[in-house]
Parts: sequence; C-alpha cells; structure tokens
Amino acid sequence: MTFDTHQQSGQAIKGVFSTVSVTVVGFGATKRRVKQTVYVYVEESPTGEIVCQPLSQQYVPLGRKRVIDKEKLFKSFIPAPDIYLEHMLPALASLEKTVDQAESLRQDGALFSAEFEFKNALRLDEHHVRASFGLGLTYLDRGEKEGALLVFRRISRLSGATAPEHKHLFNEFGIKLRKAGMHRQAMIHYCKALRLSREDQNLYYNLARTLYEAGRLRAARRMLDEALKRQRDFPEARLFVDYIREKSLETIAATSLELPSFEAGAAKRGGE
Repeated sequence: MTFDTHQQSGQAIKGVFSTVSVTVVGFGATKRRVKQTVYVYVEESPTGEIVCQPLSQQYVPLGRKRVIDKEKLFKSFIPAPDIYLEHMLPALASLEKTVDQAESLRQDGALFSAEFEFKNALRLDEHHVRASFGLGLTYLDRGEKEGALLVFRRISRLSGATAPEHKHLFNEFGIKLRKAGMHRQAMIHYCKALRLSREDQNLYYNLARTLYEAGRLRAARRMLDEALKRQRDFPEARLFVDYIREKSLETIAATSLELPSFEAGAAKRGGE
C-alpha cells in the first residue's frame, strides 16, 4: 500500500515495508560500512497508531513492537507488497498449519509427535500463543509437570496471550493444571480467563472446583454464587453448592462432637 492509496481509500495501513540499515563492521583498515535491507510488518490500529514489528529471516513478524507516526513511516520506509504477498502470508499460513497439525496429534494421543511440531512452530515464532499453550498441554498430558511449569512461565510473559480469543486456551490449561494437582497455577489461568470474559459462568464454576480441591470452601462457594448469578439454571453449580453446604455441616458436626470428648479428658486428667 502506498501513501497516496491510503489517502484516497481511507483504509487502514497493513503490509510489509522496507528500510535500509547501515552498520559499520571491522576495525582500522578493514573498517567498512555495510548496507542491509530490513523488513518490518506494519499495521494501523483502530486508534490510528502505526505499529511496526521486524520480520524474521523466515518472514514471520517477531520481536519488539514499536509505535511510529505516519510521517516517519512514509519518510523512512518503502512499501514492499511483494514480500507481504509472496513471503510473509505464506510463512504465516505454514506456521498455522504446523500448529493445527500439532493440536490434532495431541488430541489423537500422539504426544511426542505433537511436542515435535509445537516446537517447530515455536522455532519460527517463539511468541506464538496457541503453540505455547499446546506445548504446555502436551506436557501435562504426559504428566511432565516441570516442563508444563516452564511453559506456564513463558505464557505469563506473552503480551498476545491476553487477547479475548484466547479465553478458551486459558480455561483448557486451567482444567489440565487442576487435574495435575497444580492448583495455584490453575487459579492464575482461570483469573486471566475471567479478565477476558467476566460473564462466562463456566469459568467461575471451574475456578470453584479448583478452590474446593485446594481446601478453600468459602471462596469456592463465592465463585459458585457468581456462576449462578450469570446462569440461574446451572444444575452442576447448584449441586456443587449443596455438596459444599453438606460438607460444611459435616465439619461443624464433627467439631462439636469432638469438643466434649476433649473436655472430658481434660477434666479427668485434672482430677488425677
């Protein structure tokens, strides 16, 4: 897209641009200036910001994003539609195909093959959200908690992971973490999912299950109440509330039965 086209059509800027970077290499008599063409992916946000990100050698947007103004973009960069159409788009399509294949392998139980494909995708784009979640889920499916924790830390640093479309990934990862007994990590993922979708009753229910298994009955009950606020006809949540109420009553009854026994023993010892 050129500047003139943008002005006439009013469309948001989106595509690959190039610029020439000059670096000095060598020392003394061998010192020389080297010119290198640098490609960046540029996209105009809904607020009008021009966000650019370097392309890797595989033509995948990778690295730190930065915001520049339109004047600098069209003064310092040249549109490169051929790179966008012939290299970047096919590279992204191939990357997504690799992740799709890895997810299919994981669902079929071919966990080592799935790990291989997820890692292939992450070699192309180390910040790929679906591939990161997929690798973590693969480790959890294999019972490898240490590997899952490493992926968990990586995901927590991914800025793109907080996009609304990734809510279900946080939810699925939370379920797997809970089943693996990793309750604290599961709670963190459910809370992130809830920040993306505060009206999803299923997330409150799943968080309640995790809290209950962690021994936090009151907090679990509060989450169930939140789920029922959003969906009154939620039979699983109502059954869970009844179950927690019964457990609480059993605990109170057991405590009250133990108390006289303790006092009687104390009185007897006092008499001795």
